[in-house]
Amino acid sequence: MIKRAAWIGLTLTLGVSTACAQALQFKLAASHDSDQFDEWKLTVGYTDAQGRGLQAGTLRYSALGWSRTGEHLAGTYHHSSPRWTTDAHLGLTQLARHQHGVGALDTLYRWRPDTSVGISVERDLVNSQLGIEDGLTYLGLSLVADHAFTEQFNVGLALGSSWFSGDNRRDLLRTRWNLLLNDSYGLNAFIKTRHYRNSHPGQAAYFSPRSLQEMATGLSVRMPMTRHTTFRASLDAGQQRIDGESDPIWHATLGWAAPRGSRIDWQIGLEASNATSLLSTGDGAYRYTSLVARINIPL
Repeated sequence: MIKRAAWIGLTLTLGVSTACAQALQFKLAASHDSDQFDEWKLTVGYTDAQGRGLQAGTLRYSALGWSRTGEHLAGTYHHSSPRWTTDAHLGLTQLARHQHGVGALDTLYRWRPDTSVGISVERDLVNSQLGIEDGLTYLGLSLVADHAFTEQFNVGLALGSSWFSGDNRRDLLRTRWNLLLNDSYGLNAFIKTRHYRNSHPGQAAYFSPRSLQEMATGLSVRMPMTRHTTFRASLDAGQQRIDGESDPIWHATLGWAAPRGSRIDWQIGLEASNATSLLSTGDGAYRYTSLVARINIPL
């Protein structure tokens, strides 16, 4: 069970502000799925004018009749320039009698005006009940790229692998094909795909089929609502194929944020996905919902 993946494209992932100034950050992330597994994280951080910082937080995971609470401490770094964008953190997470060295590096280089390339590296814990109890971790490495063929059409991709403790490697390919329909409303049509294979499928601690393929089409929008609020939303639906069996899927996001350049940078995002048809309830299918909220206050 891993909810994060390296990606380029329209997203409601909440990151660090691009402003190079001293600031305090507060972030809340919570999720719930149809397996009755809940995740809750609260993080407080500080960043100086050079982009260096420190963050600390608490995290809690729970399921029916089970819960674990832990702490997290990490150093952070952020850099943004016309050519390079880099976000990184490195630290420790203590949870369920285990200490994990965790971290991530996401860097993107604007190679040409229409092309960006980058690398994403991450080490984190496997966020499932058995994964937490057994102290499982994974190390992921991806190469990412984005190319604008025209002013309206661009394609992004992420290609990489994740190595899990317990002898399993997951090879992953993601793509996103995006067409700008209306610049005034930030209206885009897109196709996204995801493919992965596990070298040792059927792991008990997390979802690990031999192979998974997904394709979905959707629409996204990003537009000002008021002088102080920007609205974002997306909806897509498609098909998921797991070890030869095919099922419909859908995914939706809603978000509100401060306009770019605002002194106080804030964001709130909601996400929901379901392995069933968009027009049915799919009570027996896997469902996932999450909330992420962040505020960045300059000092």
